[in-house]
Amino acid sequence: MKHGHDMIPARDNRMVRLLLARWLHGAVRFARDQRGVAAIEFALVAPVVVFALVAMADIGLAVRDRMALDHIVRTGAQAATMNPGTQAVLDVLDAASHGSLTRAGSAAALSVSVVQECACPDAPEVTVACATNCSGQKPTYIFYTLRADTVATGLILPNMAVASRARVQVR
Repeated sequence: MKHGHDMIPARDNRMVRLLLARWLHGAVRFARDQRGVAAIEFALVAPVVVFALVAMADIGLAVRDRMALDHIVRTGAQAATMNPGTQAVLDVLDAASHGSLTRAGSAAALSVSVVQECACPDAPEVTVACATNCSGQKPTYIFYTLRADTVATGLILPNMAVASRARVQVR
């Protein structure tokens, strides 16, 4: 009985070796070929770079919103130094907020608030009525706390709460 390799004629055996040699030579040449490597590297790196750029744009827009809120609060603080009353300072905040936030989501979520508090000079951490006479007939300190809040909507990052706050002592 003949074994499997004895059944292949010698001429066919050479043909198999020749085909195997050509295949191996082609595989080695393919493995050494550098064409297309740049395209593959670009395909691997490009999504990461695009994600990073869009994330930086999101952060930049949130910082811009914060700067706009700071401007709104500073405008209100400047008005509060003249002690015009809570409603007048709130009106100044509302007027300053128009056009400051250009993105629709941030402008729609904008909220501003003004709180007036008074305290005696000898205990500034204790809030009292503004008509109170403090010890030694000293007038009360008047404080305005101004706050502006919004939500910075991101393109790919989650929404971020952005706020600015100032406390102004009038007297």
